[in-house]
Amino acid sequence: MKMRTMFLAATALMTAGFSAPALADYQRLGSVDVGFHMDKDTQWTRFGGGMEGLRLEADGNDVTCAKIVAHFGDGSQQNVFSGKLREDRPVNVDLAGGTRKVRDVSFTCRSDERGGAKIYLSAEIGRYKNDWMKSPDWALFWSRLFHWTTPMGGNQNGNDANYWVTLGRENFQGRGDRAETFAGWGGRSVERIGFRAINDDARCSRVSVTFGNGMTRDLDVGRLDQGRVKNIDLPGGNRNVRSLKMVCSAANKNSVTIEILARK
Repeated sequence: MKMRTMFLAATALMTAGFSAPALADYQRLGSVDVGFHMDKDTQWTRFGGGMEGLRLEADGNDVTCAKIVAHFGDGSQQNVFSGKLREDRPVNVDLAGGTRKVRDVSFTCRSDERGGAKIYLSAEIGRYKNDWMKSPDWALFWSRLFHWTTPMGGNQNGNDANYWVTLGRENFQGRGDRAETFAGWGGRSVERIGFRAINDDARCSRVSVTFGNGMTRDLDVGRLDQGRVKNIDLPGGNRNVRSLKMVCSAANKNSVTIEILARK
């Protein structure tokens, strides 16, 4: 990843709610795609707790935004940015009150260069770390992104990362559906199976699990959003898994890697 000099343009100081905390520690959450010569409305909805600030960073090309709006859990909203978001000039935003829980961020933006661009979102989580660690998505998503220490008492939602194990990964080449059989279970008896697309969105037209007693069951996996785990409960009497047959393909690229997880 190329290094960028991060500085704040004087003109950006006119943006409402904008500031530059000197010692802010930002955690990257993900990105949204921006189209070429087209104001496209896009939303980012994946947040695990409160935030003290938000960072927006263009990647690939500069981006022009009619508006970027944060919607909060209490129903209020804040126009956090409008104008040109330059590739080498991230924008740091103070959220209203400094202690707000964001429900989603909507983007009405375009790139004037062919190939489009991305906007990366990063959060200044600060003192809200424990809130994120108690999120229902902590075990399957945020713990793999942030690598924080589990708070005392563990996750009260029953999704503690200690109960989930990564069994392996399968790679699917080409845009057409391809079958792969995953057999790395090692005699485990599991309650749930999790699937996570690593490098692209994916589509699984069929996933079937074979149990130790020889019975087979189809699992409703369907579409997998990149980076987001979809987990499926297994029936009480059939938890001794022997193998997993997956018929999947990448949604946008030539290949996709899917991680297989299990919960004891």
